[in-house]
Amino acid sequence: MGKKFIITIEVDPDAQEIVVRDEAGKEHPVKSITVFGGDAENGVLYLFGWGASADAAWAYKEGFLYAEEHGDASYRSFFKQCACHIAQAIDPGVFRRKVEVEELLERWEGEDRGKGKWH
Repeated sequence: MGKKFIITIEVDPDAQEIVVRDEAGKEHPVKSITVFGGDAENGVLYLFGWGASADAAWAYKEGFLYAEEHGDASYRSFFKQCACHIAQAIDPGVFRRKVEVEELLERWEGEDRGKGKWH
């Protein structure tokens, strides 16, 4: 196990500034921050956010791209699990459905009707 480390998040609502400081003292000014943590086994959730949701969502997407481009297994697993949980939150049965290939092709063809053709 590694040594303890501290990350400091300073939010100044009046100046609308957020600064994240890491253990090395390096400052990272950002437009938004989202911190969440959990203990799924015990149903514990911690959630804090400040700033523009669009900036936080952009950072989330960039984190995903970083993980994919750099082959970071831990972050890739995190983003994959996030995608699965989001899909299940939107549609709880999403991973429990079985569909025959022919049925799916018919459905897709019906949805594509009138949308033009690929050339």
